[in-house]
Amino acid sequence: MSPQAERRVEGPAFPPLVKALAVALVAAMLVWGAKAADQLLAVPWTFMAAAMLALAIVMVLWCVWWILRSTTSVDATHIRQRWMWDKEVALADITQLRMVGIPRLTWLVGPRAVVRARGRGLLVFHAADPRVLAALSMLSLGSHPFPDEAAPVATPGATPAPAP
Repeated sequence: MSPQAERRVEGPAFPPLVKALAVALVAAMLVWGAKAADQLLAVPWTFMAAAMLALAIVMVLWCVWWILRSTTSVDATHIRQRWMWDKEVALADITQLRMVGIPRLTWLVGPRAVVRARGRGLLVFHAADPRVLAALSMLSLGSHPFPDEAAPVATPGATPAPAP
C-alpha cells in the first residue's frame, strides 16, 4: 500500500439501513404509481402539471442514486463528500468541527460532522464508515487524523494565537 493511500480513509456516507429504506420507499412509491397509472392517465394533464410530476420523479430517483453511491473521505489535507454536489473543505480552514449523532440510533441515523470553515459557513459531512468516523472524531478533538502530517488543525472553540 502506498504512503499516500495510508493517509486517506474513505467510505460510504450513509449506513446500509438508510440505503435500504431509501430504496424501499422509492420502490413503494413506484409500485403505487404503477397501480394508479390508469387513474393518472384518465386525468387531463396540462403540460406544466405533467412536467412537474415528471421532474419530481426524476428528483426522487436522483436523490436515491446519490444516497446509494455517496462517499466521504478524509485525507491529510481535506474532508470531502461526493454527493449531488461535491463538498470539500481544507483541514487548515476548519475553525470548528463537531460530531453530531443520536446515541444507540447510529444504525439508522448516521453520525455526521458539522464543520465551520473560514469563509464557507457550515458544512455537514455524513459518514457511515468506522474509519472515516474515527478520523472525523480525531479532528473534532483537535488532533490530526494522520499524526505524521504537518497540516494545522484548529482546536474546537479555541481562538488562533496571534503571530509573534
